[in-house]
Amino acid sequence: MQELWRGNANAWECDELGHMNVRFYIAKAMQAAARLSELAGMRGAFCADATATLIARTVQVRYLAECHAGVPLVIRGGVCAVGHDGAEFALVMEHTAKGIPAASFVIRFEHADPRSGRPFDWSQRLLAGLEALKIDPPAETTPRTLGNTAPRRDISIRKADALGMAVTGLGRFGPEDMDVFGRMRPEVAIGKTSDSVIHFKDGFPEEWAGHDGDSGLTLGGALLEARIHIRRHPRAGEGYLMRSGLIGANANVRSLVHWMLDPATGEPLWSIEGVACMMDLNARRLFKTPPDRLAELQRRVVEGLTV
Repeated sequence: MQELWRGNANAWECDELGHMNVRFYIAKAMQAAARLSELAGMRGAFCADATATLIARTVQVRYLAECHAGVPLVIRGGVCAVGHDGAEFALVMEHTAKGIPAASFVIRFEHADPRSGRPFDWSQRLLAGLEALKIDPPAETTPRTLGNTAPRRDISIRKADALGMAVTGLGRFGPEDMDVFGRMRPEVAIGKTSDSVIHFKDGFPEEWAGHDGDSGLTLGGALLEARIHIRRHPRAGEGYLMRSGLIGANANVRSLVHWMLDPATGEPLWSIEGVACMMDLNARRLFKTPPDRLAELQRRVVEGLTV
């Protein structure tokens, strides 16, 4: 695998749970992906004057070890699949000092016009460059609990209402959420979800209860893996509405689906399937869900809900 990025987890990237927030893993992975595209021959693909770029359509991520403020990190990776107008990159982030994986990513990109977003075929030169960077997907990128269902086509506010999905987020995209082409950056998808998920009290009642008192949080929901299907990249000034539901739970993890929708049209922006656990914030390890709480969660599973 090629070394593609080297840096650290900044203090300002860490959240209320004391570790780097999920969005910054993907932000660093996108920097690594830009370097990989450069090695393949796409120089300047993410610059404002680019004539061709890569647009992320699916992002799969596994969070394998906590990253606290200041820890040194490195990302290595390569190309794991190539199509006529797209490619998949496989990346592994490592704790440089410890020599252990911190996260893994599989990102499916379309080779596209930067302004219209329309995909078009690779040149023979770029195909050769991508093939030269081919690797077998590292073991760390294999999903552990995520499902493998194809993204559904009937996502809408009306369908969310019919399924009884909770309203968990509502907001706007700003200029700070956009790339150089004015299109939402991929890490913003999971970032906006992270900003809103505390309102999903059906999925994380323990954390909700912690905010209801004055003693502070002792348990927090931590994402272990996720797959994001980006349906449309919104622009600055547009709004979002998040709807959420549980699709499964056991003593160790709970699986959930979020739909991010355009509140004006009801159409999908992206959908996420995530697998999360409750973390004991003092012991810094997984907290097993007691049987009575587990039974409560399982009663709240939304039948027929998929990503």
